[in-house]
Amino acid sequence: MENKQELSIKEKQEIILEIMKDIDRFCRANDIPYTLSSGTLLGAVRHGGFIPWDDDADMFMLREDFDRFVKIYKSDRYHLLFNTRTKDEFFASGYAKVNDPSTYIGESLTMTNHGVFVDIFPLDYVPDDPKERKRYMHSVMSVHNRIYHRQRKDLLSIIKSYRHSLDWWMNKMNTLVHNPAYAGNQKVAHIVGTTNYRTVIDKDRFKTLVDTPFEGYNFLGFKDTHSYLEMVYGPDYMKPKKWSHDTKVYRK
Repeated sequence: MENKQELSIKEKQEIILEIMKDIDRFCRANDIPYTLSSGTLLGAVRHGGFIPWDDDADMFMLREDFDRFVKIYKSDRYHLLFNTRTKDEFFASGYAKVNDPSTYIGESLTMTNHGVFVDIFPLDYVPDDPKERKRYMHSVMSVHNRIYHRQRKDLLSIIKSYRHSLDWWMNKMNTLVHNPAYAGNQKVAHIVGTTNYRTVIDKDRFKTLVDTPFEGYNFLGFKDTHSYLEMVYGPDYMKPKKWSHDTKVYRK
């Protein structure tokens, strides 16, 4: 495209905040519990909003709420991307994005095609036994890694994922995360869209979600933020460590 207008980090954050508000309004209207998560919840606690150099936002939902959200979410402005494969928007994964279609990211080595977004991650039910839990999480992460590489065009990614189609890998992952043997267990975990095994959460945390200030707006978050953030980032989570995706995003 000619005369590309690259967005500043402030402009990206302004768009992300509006997407977050739209998700929040929809979830509250449809009784879908969610929580701010990862660096977004850290930003809420440490900065009262965005970490100054952060350029994305994350939310968690329990698996059953995530499945309902991706089935019924509607917006006049934004698009849900969940195994979406159109000419203008392409994103296949075990988690979802709510995308601003008036923006785009130029990435030459991947089929992925979207703009500014908010990530929605499901928390999946996991085994009670720690060893069995790690094996299960590893199996899901391995399949999800193949889904990631199946959408890339570099030689290493092609070698890693060529044996099966994207549909095959997506169906395999969907079967794994809907394992009836673990449904209803007390522990849930962030599995798809991550490579760490630390984020294992008691599902009862979703019974005590509270309004959490973020950029002057109240979103839902865990009541006990300290134990969650310490689990994910360690005991010094309040000490800033500068890092961001630094993704180039443009207006259409």
